[in-house]
Amino acid sequence: MQRFVTFVDGSNLDGVLKHLNLRVDDYGSFYRYIFEQSVSHWGRTFAEGAPWESAQHARIYWYVVGKMDEWDLNDSKAESRLRNRFELNPRLRDSYVEDVIRKSPDISPERRLDEAWGLCFAETREWYEGKRRALERKKRFYHGVQSATDFVEIRQEGHWKVDLLHHNLTEKGLDTSMAVDMVALQDTYDVALLISGDADGIPGINYVKNKAKHVGVVEFRRGSRDESLKGASSRLKIAADFVVQIYEADLIRRDLSYRANPEYDNTGDY
Repeated sequence: MQRFVTFVDGSNLDGVLKHLNLRVDDYGSFYRYIFEQSVSHWGRTFAEGAPWESAQHARIYWYVVGKMDEWDLNDSKAESRLRNRFELNPRLRDSYVEDVIRKSPDISPERRLDEAWGLCFAETREWYEGKRRALERKKRFYHGVQSATDFVEIRQEGHWKVDLLHHNLTEKGLDTSMAVDMVALQDTYDVALLISGDADGIPGINYVKNKAKHVGVVEFRRGSRDESLKGASSRLKIAADFVVQIYEADLIRRDLSYRANPEYDNTGDY
């Protein structure tokens, strides 16, 4: 019995599905199809010309963002700290001052900075609250997926680092947690499947390969397998033992996905 375990970088999967303009509702069927294709690719790579061992999809570990930097924007001290940063950032400060002047040409020079900060802070509050709501929707969505599929384990290991004034998020922790677990859980599988685009996982791949494990990377492709387009190489794919190519046309034809509204992502977040 060959035991397969799948490690999923949730942000990478979300990004790929958005790029292909695909939406998935039934992730149980979606992952079963990936498993079936992976077993076939593994067999052609390692057991060509011989009977293949039976395979078991033991577990899917799906790594997602579970928290973000916490800010209480109703706290006057927090606002004061942000305003200080705002005033010390000439490019940001001046861009808002220009907006104020454009909207209110007659505003006095003495009021311009206060108005600029008020505009920045209002936009920042709206942006931050929107991201908080988005994270809560994502968490509810992943909870629903885990409840509906017996073999999926959601691991909320990721963290959004927030740059409030520039309205920017940086994701931390997903790739590291996935690489650590791939090594720590090596006794639970014979074949590791990775849905990831992060080359930081290569040391983990090399480690488990040296422990006689096989590693496959899942690649999602536009079009169909009949179009015979050459895929781009990557360090992650080169490090793996085999690459499983999943085509958008096959996903749609098998009712495993469908064309998404471009404003709707695959975690139920607008």
